[in-house]
This record gives sequence, C-alpha cells and structure tokens, in this order.
Amino acid sequence: MTGYADHEALYETFKREKLCFHSRTRNTLWMKGESSGNTLGLIRLRADCDRDAILATVDPAGPVCHTGAWSCFSTGRNFTWDFLQKIIADRFRNPTPGSYTATLNDELVREKVMEEAEELCTAKTREETVWEAADLLYFATALMTRAGVDVKDVLAELERRHLLQQGRQK
Repeated sequence: MTGYADHEALYETFKREKLCFHSRTRNTLWMKGESSGNTLGLIRLRADCDRDAILATVDPAGPVCHTGAWSCFSTGRNFTWDFLQKIIADRFRNPTPGSYTATLNDELVREKVMEEAEELCTAKTREETVWEAADLLYFATALMTRAGVDVKDVLAELERRHLLQQGRQK
C-alpha cells in the first residue's frame, strides 16, 4: 500500500513498532489497523535513492487493503504453494525476532510434521480438516525447504507419477 508520513508518523512508528501514517483527508495521525486489527508490524524502513520516499518492510497482522486483499495494488498473485515456500525460505535466510518459522530446526519441524499428520487423520469436521491440512502443508513445506527440496520438484514427481499411471492405463 502507499501511505503518507510526517515526522510525527515516523516517530510513532518507531515508538509503537507498528506502521503509522499521516491522514491527509483527516489531517491526523493514524496507525494502520487501529480499528480492524490488521496492523503492520515494523521490520525495517529504508529510504529510496533520492531520499524522498520510504519503503517499509512489515509483518502484516491481516489483509493490508480495506477490500480484504493482501495488497492495495492488484498484483494478480494468488497465494500459492510456491509463494508459501518463498516466505518460509526468506524467514530461514533472514530470521527476524518473533518469527516462529525461523525457530524451526530439523528436529522440531519433523516433530511438527508428525503431529500435524496425526491431527489431520483425526479431524472430524470439514473445518478441522482444512485447518489441519494447512498446518501439515506449512510444516511439510518447511521440512522440504530445510532439505533443499523445491515445490517444483514435488510437483514434477507427482506429474511423473500421473504420466506413468496414464501410460499403464492405455
């Protein structure tokens, strides 16, 4: 998203560790997510080349746009398995304080995969099944990423198996 900041907004951003802006329409300070809870936790701020704009790297607590989208700019990007792996890989490479993903060492991530697989197998409702499948996919992706396995490798293997099976049926 794009927002406007003045000295007060920057001061409050550092003080609250949440992105704050200057509302030009209301002529007042506002913190993103004050009413919705969809705050933007501050990770880093950096100036552009001519120092007239600031790029904020944030940890969103929910959708960024008031429409419920993750971006105010229609990127056309859907949340994909590949995108999930990119996020996980980035958290492993650039651990930030408070990142749960960054704490997932080999032993812990393997324990979580086994735990989530059991919880998926014992899920009773559709909602529980969706929840547990998402957990299992997340932890399996973290395990794959730690092992240097790309999502594309797994999809290629599934395609290979499908084509092999198709060849058997002809």
